[in-house]
Amino acid sequence: MEILEFLLNDDQIFTTITLVVLIALFIGNIVADKLKKYEDVDANGAIALMDEKDLIVLDVREKKERKAGFIANDIHIPLSQVKNQLDNLDNSKKILVYCRSGSRSSHIAGLLTRNNFEQVYNLKGGMQAWQRANLPIKK
Repeated sequence: MEILEFLLNDDQIFTTITLVVLIALFIGNIVADKLKKYEDVDANGAIALMDEKDLIVLDVREKKERKAGFIANDIHIPLSQVKNQLDNLDNSKKILVYCRSGSRSSHIAGLLTRNNFEQVYNLKGGMQAWQRANLPIKK
């Protein structure tokens, strides 16, 4: 009871609200991670996937970003166009999605899994992680 009185004290209410919000965000993050249907892979995991024949490597960066380099044999569909081009992608194949840092590609990986793509992978860290691993890029 003393803890409850302390937390509901007028002087502590802001701290209590902040604590509740942080706990909710933490739990939400854990639940969202458990519900995602795609897998994050690092650069080495991406290389292992590329050894398989039925893999689509999908670059969702903007056209100007590709000028700095891209992964060989990929397909380029900018993020804003992916939803309209889902029919052009084979949902029976594995898909590795990448962008600059991994955040836009994770969004698209989620979109793909919600649209009946079952084997979807996100390159964690994106092109930046690929380059940090000193892996080849095409220009």
